[in-house]
Amino acid sequence: MRRSVAAGVAASFACLLGASAVADTPSHYERLHDALWSAVNDNFYDPHFHGADWAGARERYRERARAARTDEDFAAVADAMLNEIGTSHLYVVRPAKSPGSRKIGAEFAEIRNELIVTRVAPLSDAYAQGLRVGDRLLSERAALYGEFGSTASPRIQTCDGRRRELKIRREQVFWPPEHPGFRWSQIRTDTQTRIGYLQIDRFDDGAAELADRAMEELGDAQAIIIDVRNNSGGNASALRLASYFGPGAEPAFVLLARPYLQTLGHPVAIDDIRKAPRVNGAYTTEAVFKAMGQHGGGAAFWTDAVERRFTGPVFVLIGPDTGSAAEGFAWYMRERTPARLIGQRTAGALLSSDSFDIGDGWSVTLPVHGNWGADGQDYGDRAVLPHEEIVTTRADLCAGRDRVLEAALRQALEHKSR
Repeated sequence: MRRSVAAGVAASFACLLGASAVADTPSHYERLHDALWSAVNDNFYDPHFHGADWAGARERYRERARAARTDEDFAAVADAMLNEIGTSHLYVVRPAKSPGSRKIGAEFAEIRNELIVTRVAPLSDAYAQGLRVGDRLLSERAALYGEFGSTASPRIQTCDGRRRELKIRREQVFWPPEHPGFRWSQIRTDTQTRIGYLQIDRFDDGAAELADRAMEELGDAQAIIIDVRNNSGGNASALRLASYFGPGAEPAFVLLARPYLQTLGHPVAIDDIRKAPRVNGAYTTEAVFKAMGQHGGGAAFWTDAVERRFTGPVFVLIGPDTGSAAEGFAWYMRERTPARLIGQRTAGALLSSDSFDIGDGWSVTLPVHGNWGADGQDYGDRAVLPHEEIVTTRADLCAGRDRVLEAALRQALEHKSR
């Protein structure tokens, strides 16, 4: 969802800029700065801005914005100002045509102080030029970014030790995400044993229906493995899947927005959480925002009483790329079910966000709802820790080995043999 907040600010500059205004005039970036500040000021969920002096930030950064001459300059000013709040889901997005807005079609992770390729998009020029999972980046990360369609020249070390310099086109990959981001399969290890496997990369609209279909097929399995290691989030549709493993219909989490928190007038307490209006089945982004609007900016989202709960062993695979709604799912599975979590700690990026236009193709994404558990705890940006930590190494990536999944499968089979 994206909303425009720039129109009012833009009007006062229209007569100065005219139709022939160019992108690098100082007033252009000053106007964007004011629209950015206003969007956050009006919509950020916490009325106290996490303790930051947000009112003062407007003037502190305006001079720097006025002095900006390029999109790169302004992006640096915007990032510095937003970083004062110190939260996830808060970032400025450049126009698609903006220089420096694209990178090569691969993802990297820092492993033992080295940047290692963890994923390469199948259709990307990065794949075509020979970049592979396990390759080590020898260049600076900044060298990967540049203009859409331009060429990066990263230096890499391959898994067999060779050093290469590649010429790779900068492209837009990984977003929009692959659809559907919800897949399942099963393995039959003998005539009596089936292990179900769900790989879920997004909890988007439609995920609730896919969860029902998956559990209809996997509900008779002896164990289920749920892989959310590459799940960047989504919406409350994760609750439908969680409903199959929890104790029954119950409040899973509470979302609170600025209007609710301002009316409350005091730090959130357990009694406030218990009084939050109940919401069931809000399994699309539109439904979540509608429920929040209907209830004054505060609502408790409940799991469902499904007909066939799964009572066998469940293993949830998590990692540094597990974020947002996927972390909410992981928290629920850790706190309210017997599931065993395996892998590495999650991203620590659990909030609910919206996107707002600030003009000229720029936008800002910012948190509009905070997340509290039914126990009264503030789960905003809290990482989920695994029960069993397994750190993926470069050697694992180069060998094509998934030790996290191996551990889950081994324990599932051990449980069956008891």
